[in-house]
Amino acid sequence: MGRLQQLVMELRRRRVFRAAGIYVVAAWVVVQVASLIFPAIDVPDTAIRYVWLIALLLLPLAVVFSWFYEFTPTGLERTPPADATTEFNLSLRRLDYFIVGALAVVGVAIAWQLSANIRDVSLSPRVEFAAVEVDPYSIAVLPLANLSGDPEQLFFVSGMQDALISGLSRIRDLKVTSKTSTMRFSATTESLPNIASQLGVARLIEGSVFRVGDRVRISIQLVDATEDRHIWTDTFEDDIEDVLRLQSEVAQAIAEQVEVVVSDNVEASFEVVRTVNPAAYEAYLKGQFHVERYTPQDMMAAAQYYQQAVELDPDYALAYYGLSKLCGFQAQAGLISPEEAWDRCYPPIARALELNPDLPEAHMGYAAHMTWQRFNWEEGAKGFERAIELNPSYAEARMFYSHYLVLIGRAEESIEQMRLALELDPFNAFVRGLYGAQLMMIDDYQGCVDVIEEVMQTTPGFGFGYGVMWESYYALGLKDEAINAFVNHLRITLGNEAGALALEEAYVNGDYEAAVLHAADVIAEHSKTDRVAPTNIAGLYEQGGDIEKAMEWYEMAVRNHDPDAPYLGVMTATPEVQSHPRFIALLREMRLDYWADLYSKEQSTN
Repeated sequence: MGRLQQLVMELRRRRVFRAAGIYVVAAWVVVQVASLIFPAIDVPDTAIRYVWLIALLLLPLAVVFSWFYEFTPTGLERTPPADATTEFNLSLRRLDYFIVGALAVVGVAIAWQLSANIRDVSLSPRVEFAAVEVDPYSIAVLPLANLSGDPEQLFFVSGMQDALISGLSRIRDLKVTSKTSTMRFSATTESLPNIASQLGVARLIEGSVFRVGDRVRISIQLVDATEDRHIWTDTFEDDIEDVLRLQSEVAQAIAEQVEVVVSDNVEASFEVVRTVNPAAYEAYLKGQFHVERYTPQDMMAAAQYYQQAVELDPDYALAYYGLSKLCGFQAQAGLISPEEAWDRCYPPIARALELNPDLPEAHMGYAAHMTWQRFNWEEGAKGFERAIELNPSYAEARMFYSHYLVLIGRAEESIEQMRLALELDPFNAFVRGLYGAQLMMIDDYQGCVDVIEEVMQTTPGFGFGYGVMWESYYALGLKDEAINAFVNHLRITLGNEAGALALEEAYVNGDYEAAVLHAADVIAEHSKTDRVAPTNIAGLYEQGGDIEKAMEWYEMAVRNHDPDAPYLGVMTATPEVQSHPRFIALLREMRLDYWADLYSKEQSTN
């Protein structure tokens, strides 16, 4: 009888196969239960892999245990050797207690260590909205009523609200909710305490604007939301050309009533105001509305309004910031080439900074350009930090700063900045959309899908998010959903109907890898005549398993300064790409050293 056959017979006699089978079934049940429980207690699906690891690593311990011991109706006993006599003592000896104890210690250590990883995953990714005490120096400016009776004045009235928020936001000790989140209460019948509770503020500003000819009158009421009572009211009036001075006076008066400390620098900024062309101001506001809807049609409309604002007022810094913001969004969506973005996006932001060096929006625009067009991390950080210094309640700056931080590997700081952005602007679709993208970047794929789906359901026509949903669905193994998300990304966000049709037609038979490879080939050919982001093509090749072609397109993205290239460290999910020497070299070239070091370390341990 051969040794292998003898070993198999001995394993059967000691009932090792039976014990291993029972263990496998029990482990499978545990994994299934965990997969059902984890979502209910807000533990991301990615933590399931640690449950599998625990089960896998404990299997050898179970096999060793079953070789030496077995459970009987009388308790735990030793397994007798094949040649044991009938008088063999089955009870445990001192050595057996030591062996059982050692196996238990090793098993507990393995389970404890990997359970710690589960806890880390469950605690880190999502921004939790725990109940916290409302800051007494928090305030929201509700949409102002238009008493002019002229619908054409709606954008002007909206601009007055925007200006009050901007003025108050410069006060460091005052937490001011962003305008976008207050707009849902423009025609509400909800009580003021209920509105304040939803916005997380202690005080509210109500008011109205009345414009007749060249005169503007604004009436303001300060409300203590905790007691639902008006604590101050006043009326201000001035000529239309001096509307910025009027807005500064109102902001100063509100700050005095709130009894918040206003620094000398902010006080001086209230005094230094210029006249404004009302038509240019309204054109800028219309551009802002369209650009954040993130569709090709809206960006075309935004371009017209921003250009109109600049032509009407060549010294209007905000209008130049709008042009730069639009340019960056067009580059990010793949509607213009990186070369165009390099030439077109910087001059307007430089002009905005020249016209107003203390404009928070201009510094944020500078930071965004340096980060996503020029890959200059140091200058990007300076811009974001200066924008937030000038306007601590600048939700959009904190949102983009959050993405910047995760790009360079500072995830914990990134989560905190996104938390603050969501507190300041909780109902802004674009902020929540980028929050979903951040969840994808920190591997909370189900969280990303949940957030983006909610945004798209509540904001019809919102074009941002399909690309990150594609990545998340793929990571979750939901290939039908991944195909549908990327089709929408091509068709709605990028306006690439040929690529969308190619992907739909190729997926008829349900072969995901073949479909994405076919779509990659079609879109790659299409890119010879129309603008397509190289990272999108690279991602398709990566998911289809053609790693060399994926690398070619990732390298092209870096060479061409594609604005999606900064996301290489956080967006690539396949080990074959992450461990590829050319990919690690790309990360080094971009000075994304955190990710290069991480993937190099993982490669050396595998």
